[in-house]
Amino acid sequence: MTAALSLVATGVLVALTLWSLGGALLRAGGLLFAVGGLLFTATSGSPTMVVASILGGLAWLTGHWLYAVRHHCFRSPLARRIVLRALPAKFDPTRGWGVPNVSQGSRR
Repeated sequence: MTAALSLVATGVLVALTLWSLGGALLRAGGLLFAVGGLLFTATSGSPTMVVASILGGLAWLTGHWLYAVRHHCFRSPLARRIVLRALPAKFDPTRGWGVPNVSQGSRR
């Protein structure tokens, strides 16, 4: 039982760490991989570095999407444009946050 409890506690700790630091780590690491992959592709022509730069770009976009889920706005206009054009509207983390929720019984 203690092993299962330890596994659950570790999972919760990892989930909280990813929720709080995941967006920043994905944006910074993705930018590093994308730019580094492009530089090494330009100098060596390695197809492996092309894959690294593509994965870095996807990580960068995922970090911006996670930030938008948490804060309901995008950090970058470029990321906002790419995410809103590439994904269906139901995956837009900023959709519907600007509309106030007013019930019928609350009048001033």
